[in-house]
Amino acid sequence: MCKLRFYFGYVFFALSPYFYTLACFDRYCSSSASATRRSLCNKKVAKRLIIGAIILACILYFHMAIFYEIIRTGSSFTCNARPGPYELFYRIFYLVIYCILPSFCMTVLCALTLNNIRQQSRRIQPVLGTGKDGSRRLDRHLIRMLFAQIITQVLSILPFAILNLVGFLTDRRTDLFGFFNQIFTIPLFVSYVTSFYIFTMSSRIYRQELLRLFWFRKVGDDGREFSLRTLTNGRSIQTRIKGTVSESAT
Repeated sequence: MCKLRFYFGYVFFALSPYFYTLACFDRYCSSSASATRRSLCNKKVAKRLIIGAIILACILYFHMAIFYEIIRTGSSFTCNARPGPYELFYRIFYLVIYCILPSFCMTVLCALTLNNIRQQSRRIQPVLGTGKDGSRRLDRHLIRMLFAQIITQVLSILPFAILNLVGFLTDRRTDLFGFFNQIFTIPLFVSYVTSFYIFTMSSRIYRQELLRLFWFRKVGDDGREFSLRTLTNGRSIQTRIKGTVSESAT
């Protein structure tokens, strides 16, 4: 149970930043001038990438199911990495795979997406700007949300990852190390529930869509009619909803 509990726990922890990386990849493909890349923005590809990420995380963290064991420290027992070379490997692995790699990938993909948006802005003629301007504005809001999430992710995870590596070089039983361990553990777990608040505060479009979601439910129950305009892959979609019947036109 010791091995399996930590193995599955860390697999689920690892999936969160890599799912954000996939979201950045989706934005990059969506904003690309290449039709081949834009064709990757669909549910079928997204499902395959999600399944692939889960399988990859299970493979990458499988060593924990082998080398984690119950260790006696004084009069108590803890489930931890096997002392010795594996412990150093695990702490470096945690810092690189869990913190540095996904943050680096998200940053690069967001930078490439911004570059795609700027290139599109130079190519689009002003006379065609109505629908395209709305699409670019939506992309800018999405990029702002992703950048805010990246910064929060790094600030929340990096201190604990560094402390985790320092713990191999120092005595982890000291009160000072225990104090910082408790302090840095809090933002680590908080990072998994901050997305809603970050997106709400960083994007006006996200707030509007959230309000429209609640408004849709309200008027749907009342049977009154209203319209909702969204943007999907650069196309303006006008949806008119009355009661439970809806129709769309592009």
